[in-house]
Amino acid sequence: MGDLSKKVQEDINRILSHVDNASSQEKNGEIPTKPEEREETEQTAMRFVDIHVYHLQPGEEAPPSNQDQQPDSSIPPAPQRPKKRRHITFIGIGVCLIFLIGIGSTLFLSPLFTTATITIIPMSKQIVTTNTIPVVNGQVTGEQQIPGNTLAPVTMSQARTVAATGKGHQDAQPGHGYITFYNAAPYTQTVTAGTLLTGADGVQIVTDRDAVIPPVSYPMLGQASVPAHAVLTGPGGNIRANDVYGPCCRLNVSSVNSAFTGGQLARDFQVVTQSDIDTATASLKSSLNQSIQAALKTQVQSGQTLLLPLFCKQTIIPDHQAGAEATQVHVIVSEACTGATYNTESLHRFVTKQLDQQARRQLGEGYVQSGTIESTIIKATPEEHGSITLSVRSTANYSYQFTQEQQQQIKARIAGKSKAQATSILLQTPGVQTVSCSISQGSDQLPTNVNSIQLTFLVTM
Repeated sequence: MGDLSKKVQEDINRILSHVDNASSQEKNGEIPTKPEEREETEQTAMRFVDIHVYHLQPGEEAPPSNQDQQPDSSIPPAPQRPKKRRHITFIGIGVCLIFLIGIGSTLFLSPLFTTATITIIPMSKQIVTTNTIPVVNGQVTGEQQIPGNTLAPVTMSQARTVAATGKGHQDAQPGHGYITFYNAAPYTQTVTAGTLLTGADGVQIVTDRDAVIPPVSYPMLGQASVPAHAVLTGPGGNIRANDVYGPCCRLNVSSVNSAFTGGQLARDFQVVTQSDIDTATASLKSSLNQSIQAALKTQVQSGQTLLLPLFCKQTIIPDHQAGAEATQVHVIVSEACTGATYNTESLHRFVTKQLDQQARRQLGEGYVQSGTIESTIIKATPEEHGSITLSVRSTANYSYQFTQEQQQQIKARIAGKSKAQATSILLQTPGVQTVSCSISQGSDQLPTNVNSIQLTFLVTM
């Protein structure tokens, strides 16, 4: 009995080993590719062995085994069923399970990995103030004052010559001179204006005024001189002296002329205009201001700013007045300037304080200054004892600033909301001007975890 069991066990182990080898060949791709080889292999792999176990009494012999019996060659072998490839089915099922698990995990875990970035542009307002600020030379006695210094005056002069751009025209002019009348009669005689006289060269002249000639007072004849002009215009009217000489006009009356001048033809010429003088003056002012500022800045101490515009007295001297005939004009400009400075930091603190107070009055709490302060000195007025009163216009932008507590409240209000709902909530939040919402993974819903929501603030300057 023991030998039989041992033999049966060996047959079983041999069959199992053969099956394992066939399975290993199939996994490694060593299955015969030809149909007859594959059929033979399958027949070998799928061969069934009948095993019989007998319980023998003492003295009985074991019946012969199948191995001891010769098979009947006339009986064909039973057809063998091909072995099903079960492992392929198992792999397919596994892939499907993994796919389904992946989809479920994605749907379940996606909200946990979604992030949102909320970009907020806070409310921003511009605050403008105009303040009167005393600048005191020396010790400051009040909070509404800032310290400053008065600088030593500087005087400079510069000159420039520019071409005259005006155009003048003069019509033809007659010669002008005087006629002297002599009276030999013992009574007064009058030669009326417009009396025509002719000189020795034929040039005619006309008196411009009545000539009232007193009577003779021997040994002196009565005489009177009146202006006259030549009838002919141009240089031909410039007659010589005594061209008219001798009796004329009345009994006992004679006349003599002086030399006539000024007779000339029509002409065009250049004249100086006020614009010429102003152009030269403007260029000199600019150059002078730069030079004087440079000279005054050498006196400015650290932490102080030179006050502009400067306090200057200006003198303008042209060598020709407007309307004068000239081809050019020479202009001299002189400036005597007094400079002053103010403490830069003190002015900045003063202006900042005024702007902050105005912002709280207009906007309320929560707004802070953003950007830089722009200050312009509109006017500077000298006062007694060397002090100066400044009129300063200041401008600054103030934007709403969200605290950490407010930011956490905002996140809690919009967590888990849709993009449209979150946008509506944010736009109704005080201090919010513009909102932009960006959610990862193409989602339309914000994550429920507030730590996955990031707030970004853009402050406009």
